Amino acid sequence: MKTFIFSVVVALTSWSAPFPVSGTSMMTDPEEGRFLEPHGFRLKTTNLKWTVVPDEKASIFQTFRFAPTNGQTAQLTVRKDDLGQQKNLEVYAKKWMREYPQYGFEILTTKNMQIGGGDGLLIDLVHRGKNQQIRQLVLHKNKKVVILTCLDDISKFRSTVSDCNQMMTSFSWK
Repeated sequence: MKTFIFSVVVALTSWSAPFPVSGTSMMTDPEEGRFLEPHGFRLKTTNLKWTVVPDEKASIFQTFRFAPTNGQTAQLTVRKDDLGQQKNLEVYAKKWMREYPQYGFEILTTKNMQIGGGDGLLIDLVHRGKNQQIRQLVLHKNKKVVILTCLDDISKFRSTVSDCNQMMTSFSWK
């Protein structure tokens, strides 16, 4: 019995950090996505070679940026917003989708879906002038909106989108 209890204690403490919520804690491990829970959601990068990086762009929106650890040009940004006065996700998204062509974007496809316990709208775009392809997933629940944007060069996008899809499908509302 003592051996069993000792084994359980060792197993439990092997997951813990030397100090609560320290840099080696599962609570702050970017791969687990728990550090996003205070913002109302979770996003995992487990088994992917992506990490959170500083976002150099100033924004009025709360934004998190992920990039591959191997230095590739790909990135996935996560932005929080409120639904505001719009009645639903579709009205919210159409409001700014109308502006995409003005900035050189061509919308390839859109698809409504359910993901992570809420409504979602998947948008695939291309910017031929910048040679970039983008996949956006706009998620909505309880007047909150999270926009996941995957971006890479058109020639590399096919491999990048696989990692982005894994992160996007790991999204869950808290």
